[in-house]
Amino acid sequence: MKLTILAEGSTKWQRFIRRWGVSFLLDDEILFDAFGRTDIFKQNLDKFNVDIQQIKTVILSHEHWDHVNGFKYLLTSQKEMTVYVPEGFSKKIKESISSPKIKLIETNKITEIKKNIFISETLCGYLHGHEICEQSLVVKTDKGLSVICGCAHPGIDNIVKKIQTDFKENVYSLIGGFHLKDSADEVNSHIIKNLQEAGVKRIIPMHCTGKRAVETIHQVFGSGFIQTQEGDVIEL
Repeated sequence: MKLTILAEGSTKWQRFIRRWGVSFLLDDEILFDAFGRTDIFKQNLDKFNVDIQQIKTVILSHEHWDHVNGFKYLLTSQKEMTVYVPEGFSKKIKESISSPKIKLIETNKITEIKKNIFISETLCGYLHGHEICEQSLVVKTDKGLSVICGCAHPGIDNIVKKIQTDFKENVYSLIGGFHLKDSADEVNSHIIKNLQEAGVKRIIPMHCTGKRAVETIHQVFGSGFIQTQEGDVIEL
């Protein structure tokens, strides 16, 4: 299976201009998150020759703007899609992504959406005192599990531990935003060490992981660390 990085924002400048968020396409038909700016999302879909008519399933990791706003462009296609969101999505967000052809499903448990492709159980964490619940994409491969995260607000090491317990398999690849950008170096070092001890072999941090945390991940994981950019295709 191939995972394409459709859009990604990770620098302070990108956050300032709201070119922020992340979006992935799995095997041309499963979209995971939809970035934070509709214009950039559309531009990249065109740039990377994505046929949106092939997108059948959309998974939104959590309801923050930088992961859902781009979805508004897909609404213009007037095609039938199934959209999975964590249980408890706000009414405002659900209304913004609704249309007569959208089948909206709220879930908080492991859900198989295609052979060997799953949505994780929803986990919740806190950001600035507010609870935020999030789901991840889990793909079974011959090497182990590949886990794709949006922002990892519940804690990236907690997410990995829970998925390994639920699936009774090791996480081989870990991809996405790990939300370590605002944490102290000592805290990040502990979390990154936990990921290594959990058995993660290949790690691809982006978006909200933070520059210093990415540097530490590179030091700890060595050749298992992979740096990517928009348009790159990752073989899972």
